[in-house]
Amino acid sequence: MLVYFWGFLYSNYFRFWLKWILRLLTRKCELQRVFDGSGAGARRTLSIEHSLESSKNKVKDTRD
Repeated sequence: MLVYFWGFLYSNYFRFWLKWILRLLTRKCELQRVFDGSGAGARRTLSIEHSLESSKNKVKDTRD
């Protein structure tokens, strides 16, 4: 139960503030930090997918 509660708090409140603070400190967005922080491969791809899935700004698929 505590794990679910922490997940809720992190995804809805803390993640925004953590990203905002890191952006102020590094002057880079989350995707830039992922690209700079890891080498090419599956780990980077998974990090990018997680970042995009967790984003509040969803991009509409225009391939219709």
